[in-house]
Amino acid sequence: MRFLTWGVIGAAILGVARGLQNGTLQQFTKNISNKLNLQNAQQMMQPLQQVAQPLQQMNQSQQQTNQSSQQMKQPLEAVANNLTGNSSK
Repeated sequence: MRFLTWGVIGAAILGVARGLQNGTLQQFTKNISNKLNLQNAQQMMQPLQQVAQPLQQMNQSQQQTNQSSQQMKQPLEAVANNLTGNSSK
């Protein structure tokens, strides 16, 4: 059993050493990290997108409310200016 363990350890060391020499180990680790980062980023973005949707809807609603209040304010200002004699003509 000891010989088998030492054989596996030796094969792993030899594989890593050869991989470092010809550059395949660096490409392998780069590919793995890129894939993991991409998956993690996608997984993290899903809950954030779910949280952001109601906020975006609230923002759109607020913008519509602001536009409506601006549209209502203009005629009121015109009436107030006419009553006070402050016309901007």
